Amino acid sequence: MGTIVTASKILALKAEIEKDLKRLREEAREEFRDTQKMGEVTFAGESHDRAEEAEQAATVAVNLLNLSRHTEEIRACIEALHRIEEGDYGICIDCGEDIELNRLCANPVAQRCVSCQVEGESLKAVS
Repeated sequence: MGTIVTASKILALKAEIEKDLKRLREEAREEFRDTQKMGEVTFAGESHDRAEEAEQAATVAVNLLNLSRHTEEIRACIEALHRIEEGDYGICIDCGEDIELNRLCANPVAQRCVSCQVEGESLKAVS
């Protein structure tokens, strides 16, 4: 069994989550700006040939994938902060058991204990 998650440790993890959230929002804004600029160049017809157009389209696709990833990570941070405020932080959403402190330190936005996470990933792999 993992170490008990104390109130002071939760505050430290909350600060880490808030720092990550700020960084992720800045990165998402940058990805959005880059994607928007690239789209403006593409739609303005400023590319010189099909290869350049394909490269621009690929760059936009990568930026959109990054933006999607950032959005998911932002959502996870917001949900973790909400769980802290509600007093549910550190409790597995599947089995209701405590999430190990080591897991929370490694992944402060974790919603599941290791056992439930592994089980969920195994079910996804089978599907």
